[in-house]
Amino acid sequence: MSSHETRQGDTGSAEAHAAPLVRGSFPPLLMVGTDHRSSPLELRERVAYDAASAEDLLLHLRARGVVAEAVALSTCNRTELYVVPDAEAEAQADEAKNAYRSVLDLGFLSRVPEMEREGRLRVLRDGEAARHMLAVASGLESMVLGEPEILGQVKQAVELAEAVGCSGPVVRQLLRSAQDAGARARNETAISSGAISLGYAVVELATSIFSGLGEVRVLVLGAGDTGASVTRNLLERGATDVRVANRGRERAEALQREHPTIRLVSLQDRFEAVAEADLVVTATSAPEPLLTRDRLKAAVSRRTSRPLLVVDLGVPRNVEEAAGRLPNLFLHSIDSLETLIERNLRKRRAEVPRVEEIVHHELDRFADWYRSLEAEPLVARLQKKAEGIRRREMEQAMRRFPEEVHDDLDRFTRSLVRKILHNPSTRLRATTGGSQAGLHRLDLARELFDLDED
Repeated sequence: MSSHETRQGDTGSAEAHAAPLVRGSFPPLLMVGTDHRSSPLELRERVAYDAASAEDLLLHLRARGVVAEAVALSTCNRTELYVVPDAEAEAQADEAKNAYRSVLDLGFLSRVPEMEREGRLRVLRDGEAARHMLAVASGLESMVLGEPEILGQVKQAVELAEAVGCSGPVVRQLLRSAQDAGARARNETAISSGAISLGYAVVELATSIFSGLGEVRVLVLGAGDTGASVTRNLLERGATDVRVANRGRERAEALQREHPTIRLVSLQDRFEAVAEADLVVTATSAPEPLLTRDRLKAAVSRRTSRPLLVVDLGVPRNVEEAAGRLPNLFLHSIDSLETLIERNLRKRRAEVPRVEEIVHHELDRFADWYRSLEAEPLVARLQKKAEGIRRREMEQAMRRFPEEVHDDLDRFTRSLVRKILHNPSTRLRATTGGSQAGLHRLDLARELFDLDED
């Protein structure tokens, strides 16, 4: 291990020292990565990999000859490479060509030499690397606690590793465990529940007033970052009638190209559009209110008794505060949404211990899987020996039985041997081969069943 690797491994990140100590027997696994805690955005975006570049990276890693399996997980907030070193090649490689150095050079330093600075990268091995992958998939490591997109990104990483032939038994089982942990975290806890972005907060607010977004007529005033985010979230959650008005046409037209179903209206015609809308979201930087109380009163008077939800995300405010006292009009400011977001964040934080229990449980299952591999050759020899005995006995016995029952006898004896060996095979696979007691049990099985290799 190089001095650089030691330094990076010791640095860690904010959540590393809060994680429980990982114990047990794990396969050789290496994770090298950076995320929002250790690198600024301008560095992260330079080591971000799309599908095509991730494929090239994985193939180049394999070509180095010191990596047996590899998977790349790259999102807007993290780039992490998980590899299983080739044991034989690793033992023969010098420090400049081992698996760690190959990952560091190809994955990070080739793009950003500054990444070698202390604290930029995080290096984890074996059980710690496995636990980190499960925690990532469960949303514990995300910039937005519990965000759901990461589970889909893990699945895409799995598919890419399989497609390019870089997946193997360890990576395959690790990613299966990660997906199981992520799915359980979202199904069994509230780690992903409740809006914690302005866009989703608008959706949550709207669904608390309207039975569904499919029938809600929406007007968004402003096509900047906030207005565009709100529009996307509303469309993702089922809104079908969305109109957008913006002072300049360029941004509004760009948003319409991204989502062709939205309709553009003139900002000058906003009060006519308000009269037809059920939900109005304002998100502009206009210095004066775009929606005054008197103009809103006139617009509301032209409506039926349907409620009008107005969400003002503008800074300064786009809607006169007095408009909130109009009958059947519900006005919410950015402050009320931030209160909602903070409440939801507290709920998510309260779920962290439960999610950590799930991660710990799935990590134990991953370790159990690996331990079972230690006994697999012995189980195979046991089954092979039993099958050999069965065949020899069948050859002698068949002469004493009519030919028409031979097939039945063959099936019966196969089933009998399989049932007799089931419990010993299961117990051997459950053996912790790396422990002294486990080694003794494996040695005892070899002696009892005379399973020494020829």
